[in-house]
Amino acid sequence: MADIGVSKRAARRFLVQSLLPKPLESVNDVLDQLEAVQLDPVSVVEKNHHLVLMNRIKEYSVTNYTDALSEKRAFEYFANAACLLPMKDYPLLKGKRVRLQEQWRGERGNYREAIADILDRLQQEGPLPATAFLAERKVVGGWDHPTRASTKETTHALRILFECGDIQVSGREKSIRHYARTDQWIPEAIQKEADMINIEEADALLMDKYLRAYRLFDARDPRLGWQKLNAQARKETLAERKRKRELFEVQIEGVDRPYYVLEADAEQLVACEHADVHEQVSFLSPLDNLLWRRERVEELFDFFYRWEIYVPKTKRMYGPYTMPVLVGDALIGKVDPYFDRENGRLYMTTYEGVGENDMVVSALEKFAQSLGARELTITTAER
Repeated sequence: MADIGVSKRAARRFLVQSLLPKPLESVNDVLDQLEAVQLDPVSVVEKNHHLVLMNRIKEYSVTNYTDALSEKRAFEYFANAACLLPMKDYPLLKGKRVRLQEQWRGERGNYREAIADILDRLQQEGPLPATAFLAERKVVGGWDHPTRASTKETTHALRILFECGDIQVSGREKSIRHYARTDQWIPEAIQKEADMINIEEADALLMDKYLRAYRLFDARDPRLGWQKLNAQARKETLAERKRKRELFEVQIEGVDRPYYVLEADAEQLVACEHADVHEQVSFLSPLDNLLWRRERVEELFDFFYRWEIYVPKTKRMYGPYTMPVLVGDALIGKVDPYFDRENGRLYMTTYEGVGENDMVVSALEKFAQSLGARELTITTAER
């Protein structure tokens, strides 16, 4: 039997309150609230991480992101996927680093010279952009076909070093990463903490972080704990935490599967049954934290969403970077943007009656201004 029963609307309100809080002041305020911000290089309108931060910080600039890196307040690594994380959480990723080191162990030897050269230059010269490491030799890496070597050897070596934890992203200049040696970049006290913690403890703390990031979670999520647990391990993990009263089982009206909430969040969840929601408009990027669990979006918001950027153009229903529109605690439709940076014009196609909503149109105008667009063109389409 579930410990708590709530309506869908209460569950939605709880998620919106938790994951889209009132405007925050800084990147680290967002990281403290969300636990992580997912990175993505696609910039049809703007990169995902910048859009996530724009939705939550009063006056956001892309330099706020680079400042968080260069001032060592945050670092990049793998959580939900590639993410920006608060620097204090570096020790929690020890298990991930060790497992990736094992995965790369065999191949790493194939690039011994390139790796040694990168580490030596970073040791001698300090942080350097990825473009400082140029190699004529091409290897199979990244998204290459197994029989087609088209990745620079140094690019592949940088990837290995980053995933194994030998180097860190120290900054970004547009799409170019800057790298530094981990032993020269991560604050000494945090390095010592990472050395002392054992993998089991780190993984347990990483599970805690996942649960705080998702707020409402279920055992079917293959990303549970960000540790690639199988189905049985996921069930056992949540069952054990429920037994210890660290979390409660939640039955949501009209939803078959059970969800869970942290004990610390249970009171807030129940209170959302009668809470007011500010009717603000948000345009959610495809990898926004609220959208991480697509099944949860469909069950709680009665809203189907698929990111169509990897769908062949002829099979798309909307567009490559369609963004759900959130008004209060309801997803009311979709918009498909394209930002022509050269001419400073934002093109926005709206669906499902969104373009007829005056509040949404006003928010679109503010959205265009925040991107630096000088003109906005809105087109209404039917689906």
